[in-house]
Amino acid sequence: MLKHEDQQGECILSCNNQTSSFAEDSREVLRKAGFSDSETDLFVERAVGVLDDYTAFFGEGTKLVYLIRKGLLKVELRIMIPGESLDPFIEGNGAKDRSFEKVCGINLNAGSFGISYKYIMGCNIISISIPLEGKSRNIIRDPVVWGVLLGIVFGFLCRILPQEANESIINNIASPALNIILSLISGVMGPVIFISLISSIIALEDINNLTDLGFKIIGRFIGIILFLIAVSVVVSGLIFQNFGSGDTSFSFSLLFSLIFDIFPTNMIEPFLTNNTAQLVILGFLTGSGLLLLGDQVSELKRIIEQVNKWVMSVMQIILFTMPAIPFLSIMRTVASGKGKELLSGWKFVVASYIVFTVCIAAKAVKTSILSGIHIPKLWQLIKPVASVSFMTGSTTASLKRFYEVSEEDLKIKPSFSSFWIPMSTAMLSPKTAVNVVIASFMAAQMEAMPVSYAFIMILVIVTLELSTASPGIPAACAAVLKSFGLPIEYVGLISTYRLLTDNYGAACCISYNMLEEIEVSHKLGEIEKEQQHIFGKPLRGCRCAAVLFYG
Repeated sequence: MLKHEDQQGECILSCNNQTSSFAEDSREVLRKAGFSDSETDLFVERAVGVLDDYTAFFGEGTKLVYLIRKGLLKVELRIMIPGESLDPFIEGNGAKDRSFEKVCGINLNAGSFGISYKYIMGCNIISISIPLEGKSRNIIRDPVVWGVLLGIVFGFLCRILPQEANESIINNIASPALNIILSLISGVMGPVIFISLISSIIALEDINNLTDLGFKIIGRFIGIILFLIAVSVVVSGLIFQNFGSGDTSFSFSLLFSLIFDIFPTNMIEPFLTNNTAQLVILGFLTGSGLLLLGDQVSELKRIIEQVNKWVMSVMQIILFTMPAIPFLSIMRTVASGKGKELLSGWKFVVASYIVFTVCIAAKAVKTSILSGIHIPKLWQLIKPVASVSFMTGSTTASLKRFYEVSEEDLKIKPSFSSFWIPMSTAMLSPKTAVNVVIASFMAAQMEAMPVSYAFIMILVIVTLELSTASPGIPAACAAVLKSFGLPIEYVGLISTYRLLTDNYGAACCISYNMLEEIEVSHKLGEIEKEQQHIFGKPLRGCRCAAVLFYG
């Protein structure tokens, strides 16, 4: 049964689909769902673009059936047109843009505008999903928060029980359940990294042959991640007070061994051993090969996109169990009499805030010097985007605003922003880099593991690989802890402490990506001529200092 705000009906394709009952009903449902007029017009315009392509193919007068419904997490616009098969990702004026957008949407876990197509029993079925992520985060309703609170309560209840009952709950219930969930995350992480990298690379061909630019930007982002890792290592070492302790010897043979180990000897072993480094290399090589072959492997690319969607869906199902991780981890910690360990989490929170603040401040200064835009003006530009991420704790929730500011306020060319924004959000995550480094130092201190140069070197390499693939912070933390032989059960504690840093971290990361976009678009001339007056003249001396200091 349809809800009162849902709509269904029939209409015919025409030369003006903007005024059809489908378009009007879509606007009504979207406005009732809380979307602004500009967002509503954007979504309806994209949906009407699909109808225009079908009008050109079938002709005017073709009947279609539609269903528009609002769920808990998204609004779905479903269109059903009987007749011959017409894939909107292959044929039509907007086919290339839709294809790229779909790939990016999959890599962002459908966090942005998503569209899918099926052909069943002689009917074209187009589903357009619009997430309801743009609302302020209500921490009281956050299931992870409840997982933390219930973990503390049940942990103290277990302490009251007789010792045998307490140990039985810890050893036979809490520990096995936690290990199963973490093993599932660790197990699915390999395919996620491999497939998402391939999908991201083959999507580059859909943006006006900007392949060379794409790889230049990826190289630049690797430099950004290395800078973030360096700041995180220094801050973490000072906060956790285990920097430089232990065996400080580090031989070049160990360094070369670490570098050579990232190259796989065959295609199967990295999946069997879940070797993150080798999976990243395989993903880049496979994606690059498919990119070079172009249309010769178009069907294979379509299969990979479908597999990517399936793998991401599996990951989402597993991450749905996330509240159970802090619950089980904290319950076990409190029940076993180690509740004092929870108090050390303040160091994780403080370190995260320091790193995010220092990095965004340094980036703002560098962007101001190189672009000539004063810092107050930069703040006015990034504030609308950062505020959405801060309220929701999600970088993907601010993507729509990111596009609007880039193309409307900054006048950055759509061909550049349509590549930059999804890539910077889906891959090479600054948020992942910072959280993984700080979490590693925290776990090492809890386990009394000395932090040597070898530890730091391995940490840098693994964090860079995980940031490139961006499998999600829980999976990334599990992978890096496993690399050091540290208990991956600390993922539960890390998830708890991240509750206090996620909103600020999301705002800083989206701001960082936006500042980098301003800087790179100005440098590469990707800004419309009439808007170039907002850039002042960079100070030569300061510019040289910024390049030497920051790269």
